[in-house]
Amino acid sequence: MVAHDNTVMNATITNATPSADDESTLPESTPIGTDPQRDVMSDVVPDVTPDEVPGTTIASTPATATVPAEEMKPSQSVTYRPMRWNDLDDIVREFDRTWGQCSAAAGTPVSMQISRHFVLHYLEPTTRAIIAELDGRFMGVTLSRVAGEPLAFPQAKQELAAINGELNRSTLGAKTLSETEQWHEMELRMEREIDINDLARGEIELFLVAKSARGHGVGGSLWRQAMDYFANCQVARFYLHTDSSCDVSFYDHKGLRCIVARYAADHPEDGADMDDIFIYAGTPENTR
Repeated sequence: MVAHDNTVMNATITNATPSADDESTLPESTPIGTDPQRDVMSDVVPDVTPDEVPGTTIASTPATATVPAEEMKPSQSVTYRPMRWNDLDDIVREFDRTWGQCSAAAGTPVSMQISRHFVLHYLEPTTRAIIAELDGRFMGVTLSRVAGEPLAFPQAKQELAAINGELNRSTLGAKTLSETEQWHEMELRMEREIDINDLARGEIELFLVAKSARGHGVGGSLWRQAMDYFANCQVARFYLHTDSSCDVSFYDHKGLRCIVARYAADHPEDGADMDDIFIYAGTPENTR
């Protein structure tokens, strides 16, 4: 999601709601240059300018990652590091806080299960995952995929099957999972209609920034690092899914272009609560 979707979505960024004027306000709907499989120390973010944000190489990462001084609060530092498997629960909890109310399971234990499904769905194809923290608190995550690169978490596929099994053991869980899988299939159909995976090697799978992170420059820094990752992998073009529940003007502001749209008004069969859904695409060098 990255994009961001405020209904069961892909945020894929997709799933976030940034402001075109403020990069620190991102969709609540992906890295620096360190191997996500490695357990390395995080990079402290001192006060510097946006142009100083490192993370453009995979093999080695500078000791410090940075965010603009005006985006930081005194005596606090945001750290960015490769995701570890034990970060999964933090991501799921924040995902549920952000989008849990949008599913049929809102307010029930099934809500956390379907949120776990979503995170694992995005994590399964991910090749790079970066966590942002502030004083040890989860602040955000970006999950990115580059075709041909090794998976960051091969175990996600098995875990996704396991949570789907749990969901199918209850009537509400099975219903919510069915609706969610229809959403996933709709997005795949949109991708096939424009052959986007033949045209773009990169995708932002999930772009999630905690509400408490706003004002710390987390979203803008995660975004720039994701663009650096794509550029380092020689990705000429990338894309993401988002919808009308998000401030899509953020992507316009970043220089992405909406290349396909599915408007709810044209598809009453999708239900009265369905959002307009979009695929945005861009080039890493022009969307920082």
